[in-house]
Amino acid sequence: MVLMFWWLALILLVLAAAAVFWFRRPKSTESSLAVAHSGRMTNLPSFRRAMRRRLVTTVALLGVVVLTGLSALAGIARPAWVETVNPERKMRDVMLCLDVSGSMLGYDADLLESYQELVDRFDGERIGLTVFNATAVSAFPLTDDYGMVQNYLAEAEEGFRTWGAEGTDYSWSTSPPNIGGSSLIGDGLVSCVDNFDRQDEDRSRSIIFATDNMLAGEPLFELNEAADIAVDAKVRVYSLSPPSVLTTTQTKELRSVSDRTGGEQFDMGSASTIDRIVEEIQSQEAANTPGRSYTVVHDMPVIPLGIAVFGLAGVFVLAWRTKS
Repeated sequence: MVLMFWWLALILLVLAAAAVFWFRRPKSTESSLAVAHSGRMTNLPSFRRAMRRRLVTTVALLGVVVLTGLSALAGIARPAWVETVNPERKMRDVMLCLDVSGSMLGYDADLLESYQELVDRFDGERIGLTVFNATAVSAFPLTDDYGMVQNYLAEAEEGFRTWGAEGTDYSWSTSPPNIGGSSLIGDGLVSCVDNFDRQDEDRSRSIIFATDNMLAGEPLFELNEAADIAVDAKVRVYSLSPPSVLTTTQTKELRSVSDRTGGEQFDMGSASTIDRIVEEIQSQEAANTPGRSYTVVHDMPVIPLGIAVFGLAGVFVLAWRTKS
């Protein structure tokens, strides 16, 4: 705690002391006139009690006056608590990349539920969602509005659970009639990499790539080529797959791609998957960048000024008692 205007309180204290010294100087008076037999009165018990009461009241008055003055000076000095805040900006971007091809429709609702659990565990990361099949669609760009993200993912999950194998707006919008093939895994990964913004900033970028890696068509980019693009863009790929539909070859390819980018391959449904993905992403270097520091001053004059107000009331009461 500091006194912002301590110098003002010091000036007022010096002026008050000078005023007391000036007005309380002893004045020259004529010699006092003696009164005969005054001892009879001063020895009376009632007189002594009255003098003791007056002495106690006077001392109390002086004490309250001093306390009130010091409290008022403390309030004028503006006691405050000064805090320097150094905010941290999270510099991590996470793109949720979801395969909505026909072979994945039975798993997408569970994957979206897993995405919601992931978002619950993040703190400050920007989250985006891209869905892909024959082509990719950005469901929502990178954002730190977690309420919007959770609502969107919950609605998408409900959509997949309702429509099931018939698909949803996501699967239809990613399968335009003018594009042949489906489940173009490499093209989907490249699209997810391209949806990262702020390329001029040194940010940590990760993709949670949910797919069964069942290619059905002729992609523009093979998965290994897409991995090269991710490496060049310094994007880590964490693959998340339903283990029941993966062959050994498909599993090895996803693991190889994830390892090359600095990420890891996970099986959906494992009890530790969510914890491990979050831990991996949040442990990346470039995690926090200090924001611009600023100073916050919290004024705290309430206690001294409150004491001064009550003390002033006490001064009036004791002054009246002293004169009565």
